[in-house]
Amino acid sequence: MVTTTLLGLVLMQTAAAAPTVPGAQMNVVYRTIKSTTGGPDRDMALDFYPAQGVTGPAPLVLVFHGGAWIQGRRQEVAAMCEILSRNGFASATVSYRLAPRDKWPAQISDAQEALRFFRREGARFNVRTERVGVMGFSAGGHLALLLGAQDSPQPGQPSVQAQAVLNVFGPTDMSRDFNPNVAQFVSQQVLGKPYDPKSEELRAFSPFYLITTRSAPTFTIHGDQDEVVPVAQARHLDEAMKKAGVAHELRIIPGMGHAIPTPADPFMKALDEGIAFLRKHLEVKG
Repeated sequence: MVTTTLLGLVLMQTAAAAPTVPGAQMNVVYRTIKSTTGGPDRDMALDFYPAQGVTGPAPLVLVFHGGAWIQGRRQEVAAMCEILSRNGFASATVSYRLAPRDKWPAQISDAQEALRFFRREGARFNVRTERVGVMGFSAGGHLALLLGAQDSPQPGQPSVQAQAVLNVFGPTDMSRDFNPNVAQFVSQQVLGKPYDPKSEELRAFSPFYLITTRSAPTFTIHGDQDEVVPVAQARHLDEAMKKAGVAHELRIIPGMGHAIPTPADPFMKALDEGIAFLRKHLEVKG
């Protein structure tokens, strides 16, 4: 039974309090970034939440915060992990390096390494390493979409492709639709170069161009009044997924901008449906 709460949605937008999921593990280091300048190395961490009421290994969902790839904290989406844990998933909220200090592809590299970490350490966390989903909000949705779009194999390393995606107003194609000032800001701050909608770098940054017949099933929630990530972005993704023959469900929320609305009833209904979608494609039992 899928269950979300308004309290949980409110908490998602604030710094989380102490975790309420029994057995949660905070500040788990999933990779260490070695310094190239003589300064200290940097540990990248995540917070892990085991599935509640599940015997045996559970499917896993990684959750990525938003913040335009330049700000945000993993703790801001802790309540989402608690919701997932009540619905049969193990889950984790992941910190990733932020621009402009760390330019792209540092962000997706960290997201991929977090997924690899769990595929290496599945027994330690009692998770099903072959059933991993990803979820994110805004920039976090973009990272989740990239993890679902296709694999990035490395010799001797586990796969970094997810088996299902829940995308909440994530950018899908930075070459169109965006306010020119937003597009220029993202390109300069995150990619480290002037905005060029025809550049190969921007195409590689955009999930729309990476969708194939082997991409993961995806559920997208977007508001029709989003002035940061235009709703056309969700429609482009829907077009690409359907053209590739990949399962994609789109929920456009009337009146919703680039935030969880108040009242949140339509969003909560869509979120319930999105979690049910994950349960189906990640094979949650019960």
